[in-house]
Formats: sequence, structure tokens, C-alpha cells
Amino acid sequence: MRAPWLVLAAAALSGACHRREPAKTLDLDLIRVSGDARMRTDTVGDGAFQDTATFVLADAENRAAEGAYVTLGGALVDAAGADAGTLKPQSLWIPAGASRTFALVDEARKPRPAAKTARIEVRGALVPLDPPRAHIEELHSYVDRDRIIVQAYLVNDADRPGQIVVIGAFHDAGGRPMTRPFELVEIAARTRQVVRFVGPSESKRGTIFVGDAVY
Repeated sequence: MRAPWLVLAAAALSGACHRREPAKTLDLDLIRVSGDARMRTDTVGDGAFQDTATFVLADAENRAAEGAYVTLGGALVDAAGADAGTLKPQSLWIPAGASRTFALVDEARKPRPAAKTARIEVRGALVPLDPPRAHIEELHSYVDRDRIIVQAYLVNDADRPGQIVVIGAFHDAGGRPMTRPFELVEIAARTRQVVRFVGPSESKRGTIFVGDAVY
């Protein structure tokens, strides 16, 4: 994970204000958070922004008929049920009927050894005036001995070049998230290029999707 990028959801909301049109949101009950979250303590960030912190990998499904920028947040919880740390909210674009894997990091970017589980909440589901201009096409997955490899095309439909965060997500045989690697891809206007991620040992399912973008 890196320092925050300009999120397209924020751009969509800004555009809505500029055009004097009310922002549309989904009923939050249409966003389903899976109970199979995975909590880990590991390295987060890169370079000068690198820390060791506790984070939670959690899947959310958009059951609505239209896509939205979904925001999850919540808290780490200790054995007694008390809060042991706040999870920094994260927003991801989730198309209608699709699911995405979120990586919710402790807001203070610290290890939380007392944390035993997490309480995850849906904080918002914003329907933008325009969908994201970057997306994934022709996703394929391959078995490589005991792991999954995923490959696809990142497509930039915008009329200008962009810096796109491309995210891979891998799940085990029970459907629980295992890892969520990412890569910052610089891509030219109106073009596409190959992206590829290798899953961890014992991964059984993998996917690729688009995160934040800057144009």
C-alpha cells in the first residue's frame, strides 16, 4: 500500500457538485460484507511510507443493479469485545453484482497484538455520474503447481494518460482472502496493456481489478 491517491469517487462527487446535481447513493443493505475476513500483521506501504501494521482483508459484494464506489471502515476488536484499533476507511469501485477485496489498515499503522477479530461496517455507496474510465478485460487464471496466476488487460478509455492502481486478490479453498498485491501502472490514453499477479501457495482463486486512479 502506498500514500493515498486521488480517488475517482471523490472526483465523481466533486463533479456532481459542480454540475449542481445531487449525488446518488445506494441503500447500504445492498452491500454485503463476507464473514470470511482475514486479519494479518505485516509490512504495509513502500519506501519512506513503509510500516508494520495490522490490517484486515475483507470481501464486499454489490447486490444492486448499478455500480458504486463502496466505502468500508470499522475497528479491530480484542478478546473482551473492546475496540483495539480503528481501521482506516477504504473506497473501491464495485460493479453491479460483483465483489471486491478490501485491505483495511489500522489507522495508526501499528501492530495490534491484542486484536482477535474485526468489526467491519459499510460507510457509503456512491453512484458516480460517470463510471471509471479504466477497467479490466480478458481476465484469465492459470494453475501453477500449488498456486494461481492471473493475467488480464488493463484498459484506459480516457483521452489522457493515467496512473492506475491495479489490484490482485487471491482466495484459499474455503473462499477466504489470502493476499491482495497491487501495482501502480502508468498507461497511455486510449490503450491497454497486460497486467499479471502470482498468488501465494495454496491459493485456489484469483482476480484483478482497478483501484485508485490519477489522470
